[in-house]
Amino acid sequence: MSMTMAANELLLSVHGMEIKFVTNSTALATSVATLLRHFECKAFNGRPMLMQFDAVERRENVPIQIPPSAKRLYDGSGLVIGADRQTTWLCDIWSDQGLLIADFHEEGVVLIDGASQSVQGYLVRPETMAPDIRVSFVHFAMTELLKRRGLYTFHATALEKNGQGVLIPGFSGWGKTTSFLSLLRSGYRYLSDDHPFFRLNGARVEILPYPLKINVTDDTVSFFPELREAPANILHLGVSKRYFHAEELYPGPLGRPCEPAVILFPQVVDAPYSCLEPLSKKRALEMILPHSLLVYDAEVARREFQALVRLVEQTDCYRLHFGRDVLELPWLVTPLLEKRQTRLEQ
Repeated sequence: MSMTMAANELLLSVHGMEIKFVTNSTALATSVATLLRHFECKAFNGRPMLMQFDAVERRENVPIQIPPSAKRLYDGSGLVIGADRQTTWLCDIWSDQGLLIADFHEEGVVLIDGASQSVQGYLVRPETMAPDIRVSFVHFAMTELLKRRGLYTFHATALEKNGQGVLIPGFSGWGKTTSFLSLLRSGYRYLSDDHPFFRLNGARVEILPYPLKINVTDDTVSFFPELREAPANILHLGVSKRYFHAEELYPGPLGRPCEPAVILFPQVVDAPYSCLEPLSKKRALEMILPHSLLVYDAEVARREFQALVRLVEQTDCYRLHFGRDVLELPWLVTPLLEKRQTRLEQ
């Protein structure tokens, strides 16, 4: 996995999926290079997918128009960020003759062509956007391309230990990142803090790394001495949270692709000790679906749902009632992996 940057051109290989990213914005190129620094590529083996993002001065300069024949698939009210309560990601998604058009209103437009495996995006003055925001438009476009090639992602943290994967889906405030860090600091290996990739590999699901920066709240920082004592050049100030890169605090190797073994659905409880509640496959599937990303193509949605069903079928699923013994979580989770490995070997 590698990336080369020549002017504002990035060459990427994301788990074998080759992508050429081109932009006329140095600020956007720098942000994307940081986001995808683990996916370096010096040359391509085949014909890559193309993502081109152009910076424009005003929304009126965007040459993409929404055709009258387009069908609206989604409309979102956006996100409010920062101390000045700025709205971003006000978005309408349209479909027209195989094209997916994401209209971000005053922030730009992204057109995704699944047939040609290409993206054309226009962002209005990306250099004035927060780095996390401008790169989020590229992340959206990239994942839309990749899911059409059978490489999916969802909202979860993911770790690997001895070839077995642990997935922790959860919304903000549910203890997802805190439980992830408790395992990471004890020797588990990092796959992703927010968007692990997964795909069908034959009849089995495979989890693949997507290493991003790790966002933490002040409450999460308070649990871990290495975070509380981290210098400012390690724990950075982000848009709404602080963040750091895993290798700067936990210098173990990146986790390798693996089969998922355990899914934990965390729920913070006011109790001294954490405990696990086994979940049926049916209930686990119901709980994981809200954490998968929106899918706008019916055939892609069908294939992704099949992959999620396989994922749940091959894993042991639990609700994690996450108590105040935050640093002791590995003592609860590691035996699950050991028992599973013993069971598979018998």
